[in-house]
Amino acid sequence: MKRYVLWAILAAFVVAGPVGCGKKEIEALNTKVTQLEKDLASAKESLAEKSKEADEMQAKAKQLQATADAHAAEVSKLKAERDKLKRDLAAAKKKKR
Repeated sequence: MKRYVLWAILAAFVVAGPVGCGKKEIEALNTKVTQLEKDLASAKESLAEKSKEADEMQAKAKQLQATADAHAAEVSKLKAERDKLKRDLAAAKKKKR
């Protein structure tokens, strides 16, 4: 039984030995990791730029919305004044007859 266990352990070492990564594989993986890190940094930089642009566009949209609201209020005010003047004109025409 001891011999059988010894042979099994020896066989496991023989099989496990060549399975590990070689120097070339490690260098290839390190190169790939370095490239992925560069890609990640580039993506983060691009994301930061896009985020900044989005913030600027949002501020501009808010400013345009405020301007549009001010114009809408002015139009409403002018319509009310127009309606009043129409009523005054109608009343003046009625008195003139």
